[in-house]
Order: sequence, then structure tokens, then C-alpha cells
Amino acid sequence: MQSSKSSRTNNADSARNKGEFIGSSTDKYLLPSSHILDGRQSIAAKAKMKRLRLNEQLCLVCGDRGSGYHYNVLTCEGCKGFFRRSLTTTTVYRCTNNNNCYIDMYMRRKCQECRLKKCLTVGMRLEQKMTVPVRVVTRLTTRGKKQAFKHLSAEQQQLIGRLISYQKEYDLPSEEDLKKISMSGTEQMNAEAKFQYMTEMTILTVKLTVDFSKRLPGFDTILRDDQITLLKACSSEVMMLRCARRYDVKTDSIIFANDQRHDRQSLSMAGIGHTADSIFNFGKLLSAMKVDDAEYALLTAIDIFSERPGLVEGRKVEKIQEIYLQTLQAYVIGRRRPMAVNLAKLLSVLIELRMLSKLNSDMCYSLKYKNKKLPPFLVEVWDIQ
Repeated sequence: MQSSKSSRTNNADSARNKGEFIGSSTDKYLLPSSHILDGRQSIAAKAKMKRLRLNEQLCLVCGDRGSGYHYNVLTCEGCKGFFRRSLTTTTVYRCTNNNNCYIDMYMRRKCQECRLKKCLTVGMRLEQKMTVPVRVVTRLTTRGKKQAFKHLSAEQQQLIGRLISYQKEYDLPSEEDLKKISMSGTEQMNAEAKFQYMTEMTILTVKLTVDFSKRLPGFDTILRDDQITLLKACSSEVMMLRCARRYDVKTDSIIFANDQRHDRQSLSMAGIGHTADSIFNFGKLLSAMKVDDAEYALLTAIDIFSERPGLVEGRKVEKIQEIYLQTLQAYVIGRRRPMAVNLAKLLSVLIELRMLSKLNSDMCYSLKYKNKKLPPFLVEVWDIQ
């Protein structure tokens, strides 16, 4: 074994010195000079290279045997399924090793956060799995609404139109509901009054989310128990999206339904604490991405129809979500370029929402130790024990 290994090493060094190093930067194949005839490879050489390539079909994420190209990258079945679940579930991954884990077949099960980052690093893109009945146009001369809708089917255009309409309809609470909340002089409120004000506004926002969800095409076809599961799981995440829509980058503030601006300090004073910074940073991120009304509406629908623990008909929910995912992809093809990068960034918003939801949950639990109680409605919706 030792002499065989040494012989192969010497042959490799000799071939490099003769300039007979053939192959790509990632797959180096050494061939003796007898296999190169007039600058062309012999049949035997080609067969050998083919066999070597077949043997090197390894998952670019963990190094396991690859089963094919999934989401734009050669991966194994395990990483394919992991990537799909990561963008459509509520799970929030945390690394315990300062995000320095080396992902292989062993560590892929030990650190999911680093595994997901590795998936994104090697180029996995969720939209590459979808099949959309339109051609990907690599050069777009104009952007605008007309160009964005050019790549949409009639059904997809109608769907987007309905979503935008519902989004506007359930954007703000009614004047009657707002009158029930004391909103005068919020800047002079003490911490306790601000906390009560924020919780009352949150209740109105959650109720608007429920009303919006019930109007979504496909929602009424889901089992009632599954509807409740989806609404409970998505309520805080959709609330974060709604905050992002009302974020004003010029003043670094969030404009509430009463047209009053609230900055980071104001939210922190209300008891939100360090979660406030994450909410504002999220709003700044989406503002920089120039997310429009159609993309906000589609992202909201995709989040609502995400896979959640406890679903009875999870596959049915996934199929409905796929319709919204395909519509978002077709819309982005027409509106943005390069398509792959921007769609991947839009879908990464779902991961940010999971993290914000986890922060919101942690904050709610911490209120117990600050002698602050959430209203029973929010306790039930968010399953605060």
C-alpha cells in the first residue's frame, strides 16, 4: 500500500512537470502522454475521465454521495430536503461554535445553522426547483409594472391583483377600532402606558392578519384545525412584515396606524427591549431591497402557508404555498435582475422572519419577570405559557 501510494504521487508530480495536467480547477485528471494524440484525447482517455467524474459526484454541502442537481447545486438527498425545510418551516437554527463548524457527513446533523449557510454559500437557490410556464429572460430593457407582468400568466396576474387589494383593505384598523385606543400624547407616555398602547395596537394588527388570511385563495380549503395552526404560527411573523412596510428610512422610525412615528427608543421604552433593534434593522433591509406591494403581499401569503408543526394536511398546505412561490418567481423575473440573486434574497426574508418570531417569543416570556402581563388574546394566539 505504501509503495503504491508513493508510485501514484511520483507519477502525479511527473505529469505536472510535463504540463500534462488536464481538467478543471476543481477536478484534476492526470493522463499519460500516450493518451494525448495530436491535441485530442484518445477513446480510452475519455472513458477514464468519465469514470473518474462519475466517482466524484459528491454533495457540495456535506461531501456525501450526490444524487443530482437540486436547487441549482449538486447535492445529496439529505441536503436537498434540509434546504427545502429550512426556508419553509418555523425552525430557528443556532450554532454553538461561533459559526465556525466544518460541515461534513458527521457535522451536518450537529450544526444546522452552519449547514444552511453552507447551502447558500455553494449556490443553492430555492427558485431553481420551481417549474414556471415562462422563459427566463436574461436581459430586461425596462422594469416597471408592465414589464413585471409580462412574464405572468393571466391567473398569476389576477392572483397578484387580489392580494394587493386585500393587503390595502386590511392594511390599517378602522377608525372605530382606533378610537378605542388612547393615542394622544404617546410621546409623553410613561413606560407602562406605552406598553399598554403597543399591546392594544398589536391586537388590532393580529386581527387584521387573520382577516387577510381568510381571504387568501386556498385558505378556505384547509381543515379548520390547520387554519388555526397556521394563524397562530404566522401572526408574529406577518406582524414583522407589516412593521417593515411602515418603516421610514429617512427618520429611522415606524409609522403606526395613527400616523405617529415611533423610533427605537420609543419601542424599547414600551418593554420590547433589544428586539426593537432587530425589527428596525429588518425594516431597513427590506427598504434597501426596494420590496414593492406585490412582493410584500406574496411574501406574506408564502409565510402564512408555510409548513408548521401540528398540521394535519401538511402536503396540501405545501401545494398551496407552491402556487404563491411560483407567482413570486414569475413576477421577480420581470421586475428584477439578475433574477436568481434577487429572488434568493426575497426568500431569505422568511429566515429573518423566523428569527424575529423567536425573539418576539423570548421577549414575551421575559415579560413575566418584569411584572408585565400580555392581554389574554395575545397569550392564546402566541401560546405563551
